[in-house]
Amino acid sequence: MWIVYFMWFGVICVSNKGMYILYEGFIMAFKDYFKEFKSLKVNDDIILRQVDVNNDLSAFINIYSDSDAFKFYQGYRSKPSAQQVPIILNNGIKGFQKANSYGWTITKADENIAIGSIHLNSFENNNTCANIGYFLAREYWGEGIISACISPVVEFGFNNLKLERIYSTIETSNIASWRALEKNGFKREGLMRHCFVLMDGLHDCFMYSRLFTD
Repeated sequence: MWIVYFMWFGVICVSNKGMYILYEGFIMAFKDYFKEFKSLKVNDDIILRQVDVNNDLSAFINIYSDSDAFKFYQGYRSKPSAQQVPIILNNGIKGFQKANSYGWTITKADENIAIGSIHLNSFENNNTCANIGYFLAREYWGEGIISACISPVVEFGFNNLKLERIYSTIETSNIASWRALEKNGFKREGLMRHCFVLMDGLHDCFMYSRLFTD
């Protein structure tokens, strides 16, 4: 049996064998968007590319070991050890290969140095909705880098992955993070109580979202 959804970009057809998108006369499965990783240019200084575990490992170990930077990372009860970081990075690559996550390494273009990460994941509602998340090495805070990175990732999500909605949950005291979303047209939908797991327990968070039609 097929279920048909009419969307802004075309027609979504869903069966027990998967989801297919009828777009400009061609039928595409959602996983087809993940056949080739696409890097994004933010500006002359910042490039978003796929992680290189061997070359980026030391940079990410430093980021994950920063207690202040790590305090807003969701889902961790403790900081990952240096031995766990390569597992995390490789899981990101596997997530892309399985069409579960599209993660970019935020990179200083002139030196090819990894300084953070930004990703789309948690695809749901027949792959029309995704979460956006990000983090940045502390020494680059306050330079507007995350705000600049959000823009091309959101446009990629809408135009290349054919998403209808992109959302993010932000711990309420993480002001810089939710302001970066607001600068990119995200709207605060409300407060979600005790839904954010940080190292010191459960926290309230704001729900932000942006629609393709916004």
